[in-house]
Amino acid sequence: MTLQEFFARLSINADELSAFIRNPEGAMDAAALDEDARQALRGRSESSMWDLLLGRTPVGPPQTEGRLEANHRRPGGSLIVVGTGIRTVGQLTAEAIAWIKESDVVLYLIADPVAEEAIRYLNPDGAMSLRGYYGEGFPRADSYEAMVQHILSCVRAGKQTCVAFYGHAGVFAFPAHESIRRARAEGFPARMLPAVSAEDCLFADLGVDPAVNGCQSFEATDFLLHERMIDTSSQLILWQVGVVGDWTYRTDGYNLTAFPLLVERLSQFYGPWHETFVYEAAMLPGLPPKIDRVSIANLTPNHVTAGSTLYIPPARRTTLNRPVAEALGLIQNSRGISNA
Repeated sequence: MTLQEFFARLSINADELSAFIRNPEGAMDAAALDEDARQALRGRSESSMWDLLLGRTPVGPPQTEGRLEANHRRPGGSLIVVGTGIRTVGQLTAEAIAWIKESDVVLYLIADPVAEEAIRYLNPDGAMSLRGYYGEGFPRADSYEAMVQHILSCVRAGKQTCVAFYGHAGVFAFPAHESIRRARAEGFPARMLPAVSAEDCLFADLGVDPAVNGCQSFEATDFLLHERMIDTSSQLILWQVGVVGDWTYRTDGYNLTAFPLLVERLSQFYGPWHETFVYEAAMLPGLPPKIDRVSIANLTPNHVTAGSTLYIPPARRTTLNRPVAEALGLIQNSRGISNA
């Protein structure tokens, strides 16, 4: 088997990827991987791998012969952080599945019972929820610190620790970033895998492209507190509008007394009648997303939940920088000379 065929199989088969994580040499043997591919993998040489994948003649000396060490034999603890996607069905990646299966401990903080069932199915002996660290009415920052301490205690105990978060683990997930930062500071291997976030779903469901006119993104409370300046010719995404101004954890609805301040602030930029989209991605297969079109003046707490994201389209056209456009040959300059 060639390296291209081997990687293709790993990309679509979580069981084979899991076997490679657990025992790389055994997985290569089972696939009857050719010797050039084995040497490239053993040498961890990106250039050699691309030479094989693209059919190029290798440049430089051959890679040093060796063996890839099985993951479970690495000394000391380590940390891998994954996301389950917004809709677990179809959005849980093969790479995330493989690490969940192969880790000694799998901690998770998710609001999706489907994702919880999937995690417990993949690792029935090592899975544990971190949700118990939340306390009704307690500051979320205190709960996050307790979660970080639990995660690090597993890593320090020498465990291959996997932590799964809802959506993308790097988006509005303080314990994920802080656990990785502290683990690395203590000398432990730690990294995060990408996943599907609410923003990714928003781009697909609303049919918007962040490259068209640009896209600004702020957490709603941060937007209010720090006098953010908005370019109204660009798109705007406000996260967590359904918890704006409330720093605590609540299961029965958040205190949204700050919501009128958000509406007032947006009106200053866009005017009261500019249209917005209150958005929530679909969490279950076969269901549509929730999209509520409402003008800024008519926005109320009744329009949002803790999972709502607010999308605001541009309110004006972009302003052309004519000297730069002329220098790039995109328009004629004042003397009528142009390459466009």
